[in-house]
Amino acid sequence: MKARDELPISMNSLKDEVKLRLRKWIVNGRLKPGQRIIETEIAKQFGTSQVPVREALRGLEEEGLVRTVQYKGAYVTDLILDEIYHAFLLRAQIEGNVLKLIIPTMTEKHYIQLEKIVDQMRRVEGDTAYVLQSQLDVQFHRQLIQWAEIDIYLRIWGALDGHVQRFITLTHPSYFSDNRQGVLKQHEDLITVFKQRDVKMAQAAMTKHIMLIWNHDGLELLKKLELNSTDESDLSGGLQRNRREGNVGAQQ
Repeated sequence: MKARDELPISMNSLKDEVKLRLRKWIVNGRLKPGQRIIETEIAKQFGTSQVPVREALRGLEEEGLVRTVQYKGAYVTDLILDEIYHAFLLRAQIEGNVLKLIIPTMTEKHYIQLEKIVDQMRRVEGDTAYVLQSQLDVQFHRQLIQWAEIDIYLRIWGALDGHVQRFITLTHPSYFSDNRQGVLKQHEDLITVFKQRDVKMAQAAMTKHIMLIWNHDGLELLKKLELNSTDESDLSGGLQRNRREGNVGAQQ
């Protein structure tokens, strides 16, 4: 029996559905940095022609998750620490702007909706609990963006989130499983701050929350790469300090 992700795709918006599935595979590490994406194989797995696959890859290239090499094909992009750091900063800026818009108008109904998401995070169990918790974490933040009703924020945030989630999945695979209670408390604390209706306090709390994993572990990764720049093992898995180091795994 075919896996769920390999079932034939419906005729509705083929390009978008293929893009969503490939994006998910890149973010969760099923498609690894530097790995070649072969259009014919993907089309066969999804039960489509190559046209929607090619269009989906173009869309993912615009998001920075895929790159096309002339005469060679499409590859999953490597993780570039400089860019990931700025993705975190931009996400914090967008969510800070969103809070300025929504905090003054949030009601008990909004708080309850966020609390329900956190409660779901608390209830997930089993070997794949960290996957569900990660998805609920995204849902929590996406809900805030949606309440602002600024479409460009949602589009940019969505593109940035792919890079942020991939960074966490590939470099900190046990982040959600090992820090389950900590992650829960962070979101509970955010809701508590939101209820105080202090925009600046809420913005500061959100920035601290978003940048927490980077400030703790990201800087250590940077130090490691800078101190051991000649050690190729430090760049395994498509992890680079910046673009000047070239693309790891591009010849696969």
